[in-house]
Amino acid sequence: MGTLLKIILFAVLFYYIFKGIFRFLFPFLLSNQAKKMQRKQEEAQRDYFNKQKHEEGKVTIEYDSSQKQSNKKNHGNTGEYVDYEEVK
Repeated sequence: MGTLLKIILFAVLFYYIFKGIFRFLFPFLLSNQAKKMQRKQEEAQRDYFNKQKHEEGKVTIEYDSSQKQSNKKNHGNTGEYVDYEEVK
């Protein structure tokens, strides 16, 4: 009986210790994460507005480097065009 009582007491003590720790630690971690997300969003918004500031009438073409590589790979083995004829 003494061992069971020790285990139960230890579990209850463990529960209240972690409950107290997380009561103070969780809001700190949550606010820290929210600040990081807000900074990332502000940076993305700033980048977006900077991209939008182009001179009027100026044409710019921006390529995605991953698209260039994938296009080179796909054009090498695409084959030839075969005319499609519908059969009735």
